[in-house]
Amino acid sequence: MNRIALHQSTVHPADPIELVELAATAGLDSIGLRVAAVDEVQQWWSKGIGSPMLHALIPALLASRITVLDVGRVVLGPELRVLDGRHAYVRALELGVRLGAQFVTARAAAGTAEPAELFRALADLAANYQLRPLITIVPDTPVATLTQARAVVAGTGGGIVLDVSPQRRTAAEVDELVLELGPDLGYVRVPAAELADGGPPGLLATLPAQVPVAIGAAVTGEPERSPLPDGNRVGYARTLRDAVDAMLRHPSAAR
Repeated sequence: MNRIALHQSTVHPADPIELVELAATAGLDSIGLRVAAVDEVQQWWSKGIGSPMLHALIPALLASRITVLDVGRVVLGPELRVLDGRHAYVRALELGVRLGAQFVTARAAAGTAEPAELFRALADLAANYQLRPLITIVPDTPVATLTQARAVVAGTGGGIVLDVSPQRRTAAEVDELVLELGPDLGYVRVPAAELADGGPPGLLATLPAQVPVAIGAAVTGEPERSPLPDGNRVGYARTLRDAVDAMLRHPSAAR
C-alpha cells in the first residue's frame, strides 16, 4: 500500500511536533520536513543535530508510529564538492538519518552550473547517510523539465519527485509518466490546493505500491508554503488524505 505523507509546507506555520500529531490524528502515514534552506525552519534546526527539536521529535515519531518520508531541501551548489559541516546540506543529511527519512530532496537554483555533477556529489554523500537523493523540477532553473531531471539523476542511484496536478493530468498520462521514469521515480507529489474538493478517482490507481504520495503546497516553483485554512486542522488534513486515497483506489475496487 502506498504511503501517504503530509509535507510541512502544506500546514505552515505548524511546527514539526504539531505536524506529527496532525498526521497521526488524520490517519496519514508519514511527514515531510524542511530542515534547511528555508528561513522559517531556522528556529527549529539551526543547531543541527544539537537542536532541542530533534530530541523532542524522535519520541513523538516513535509514539505515533509516523515515519519521515523526506527531509529538504538541499540547493545544488559548489559547496557539495567538499564535505563541510558548516553548510546546510550536512545539516539535512545528519538530521535525515537520525529521523529515519527515506529521501533527501534537492533542487537547482537559477543559474546553477553543472547540476548533474553537483547532484552526483550529493548522491555520493547521501549514500553514507543511508538516504536517497531526489531532484525536484523547478521552472526557470537548469532542471525545469522531466528530461533535464532524468539527465541529472542518470547513473547516480538518485531519483525524481514527480509532480502531478489532479486538475491537469489524466490517469493515462500519469501511468505513462510512471512507466517512463521506472526506477528513477522517487515519489509522487500532489498539491493540497487542488484536493480541497476531492481528487479524481483512480488518477493514481496504477502507481506501484512502493511509491509514496506526498501532499505538498504547490506542484512546482514558488511559493511552496500555504497557510493552514481557518477552522478544523484535523478535518482539513483528513480531507487531503481521503482525496489521495480516492486517487489511489482502482475503479474495480468499488465494484
